[in-house]
Amino acid sequence: SWYFLKKCHERNLIYQGVDVMPWCARCGTAISDMEIATEGYKELTHLAIYVRFKLLNRPNEFLLVWTTTPWTLTSNTAVAVHPELTYVKLENNGSIYYLAKNCLEVLKGQSKIIEEFPGKKLIDLTYEGPFDYLPVQKGVHHKVIPWEEVSESEGTGLVHIAPGCGKEDFALSKQFNLKVIAPLDELGVYLSGFDWLTNQSVKDITEPIIQDLKKRGILYKTEKYTHRYPVCWRCGSELVFRLVDEWFISMDELRYEIMESAKKVERWVPAFGLARELDWLRNMGDWCISKKRYWGLALPIWQCQCKHFTVIGSKEELQTKAIEGWEKFEGHSPHRPWVDQVKIKCEKCGQPALRIPVSY
Repeated sequence: SWYFLKKCHERNLIYQGVDVMPWCARCGTAISDMEIATEGYKELTHLAIYVRFKLLNRPNEFLLVWTTTPWTLTSNTAVAVHPELTYVKLENNGSIYYLAKNCLEVLKGQSKIIEEFPGKKLIDLTYEGPFDYLPVQKGVHHKVIPWEEVSESEGTGLVHIAPGCGKEDFALSKQFNLKVIAPLDELGVYLSGFDWLTNQSVKDITEPIIQDLKKRGILYKTEKYTHRYPVCWRCGSELVFRLVDEWFISMDELRYEIMESAKKVERWVPAFGLARELDWLRNMGDWCISKKRYWGLALPIWQCQCKHFTVIGSKEELQTKAIEGWEKFEGHSPHRPWVDQVKIKCEKCGQPALRIPVSY
């Protein structure tokens, strides 16, 4: 494994980056796409909610937004619409709502359509966020953005965007310069700046959040929603999506090399295996290789204070480069805490470099 990572580094494929990753709050670690793809989904039923986002400077007019993860509403900074889908402005129970035309079945009672138009007409509208009173939301400019991945097959055709809680959301934040609010620590507990939510666990918060929305008059309705949801393959806990600082292998080039290798396999069992493999490789993100836990093989990355890092390919290579601590590591398996005793000389500035305190 060390040798493989060294070869990746020689091709400039290993990097440290910030991204939203699936995260197990019980195990306190990121879960890679590969771990989820193999055995990481269960059919689960959650409480989905419809929320009224009040448009600014438009009295009694609302965007009707649907989400299956109420906890992420605390970190909302945008709403996405499909620029070419048909949306409607309508009156329902005394209020004006905007949603996709093909999603009208979600409404309660009688509705009267006032206008039809493409989603691009909604772009740049501004609204009051569902949790504007939280300290972390101070100064956030909430707006409607275009996104061609928006679907009208479920929900309302208006997608709640929380860049600190979703991978696609985070990518959109870079494209549209959205503020990123990351609400959870490694144990799935709300951080400071979230008022009454601070120090509360994400697994216990759905009902209190719903009651808060209801009390403030912006909850439209709730419904039970059954879907495939990612879980931790180790402990079975439901995963959350969390903004993290991790180490990755870039798949931009590597995915195509692996695809070509897969095509050379003469026989797949079952026969559709190749198509599945190619589809997975085509759509997978960069490979997260770091785990902030003791159980796991230590990542062979030594980093200096100047931020330059070296990837070691074997214990033998580490011994030749060690300037301190080898005698404390020799004879032990490549795990913490023994391997952490070894220091090497930074190839860039000459100062001692320490192993990064993560595993894989």
